[in-house]
Amino acid sequence: MPTYQRLSAMDASFLGIEDASCHMHVGAVLIFDAAPLRAPGGGIDIDRIRAAIHARLHLVPRFRQRLAQVPYERVPIWVDDDRFRLAYHVRHTALPQPGDERVLKRLVGRIMSQPLDRKRPVWEIWVVEGLDGDRFALISKTHHCMVDGISGADLMSVILDATPDARVGSPEPWQPAPHPSGARLVLDAALRRAAQPGEALRAVYSAATAPRTQLRTLTEGR
Repeated sequence: MPTYQRLSAMDASFLGIEDASCHMHVGAVLIFDAAPLRAPGGGIDIDRIRAAIHARLHLVPRFRQRLAQVPYERVPIWVDDDRFRLAYHVRHTALPQPGDERVLKRLVGRIMSQPLDRKRPVWEIWVVEGLDGDRFALISKTHHCMVDGISGADLMSVILDATPDARVGSPEPWQPAPHPSGARLVLDAALRRAAQPGEALRAVYSAATAPRTQLRTLTEGR
């Protein structure tokens, strides 16, 4: 059974066009009332936030996967990250005074100007306390190869609750799948290439014998 998944051509293109001056991550800033998440000693209860995310990561398994490559072909794939550490991805910081939105925007600019580490799952969430008006912010940063404009909200949608006192829950057991060997990846790639000529011939035959059906299939698949 495969323990990896190839990126689509579209998702792989987001990696290919990224360079030092063009970072291909997407981001969002959400601002909340700080009172429901106040820690006993003051400040934001970061442990509770991390626990809530940990309890729901099984709903978005991509967020525990990192990028790897097929040898020789250099085709990107997803594999489970056997060094996954939630605290690396869910970070905690505070704004300097006066802690207004102008200062927050500067911080967002600095965070978004840094590329994501491709050796780890390519996402981060920053918990930012010290925002005026007894508020705090969540800054999310996710590489475009992981999510599109609709599913980009996946992680935020599963960790946010309608009420501030919702039960956190317990995390599901998780064990990273073993990484495929280089030989396995090369063999799979060779088998994939060998199957392509047959698929191409069948597509040409279908287009020639039933052009209306093929045209309707292409149109409906958009």
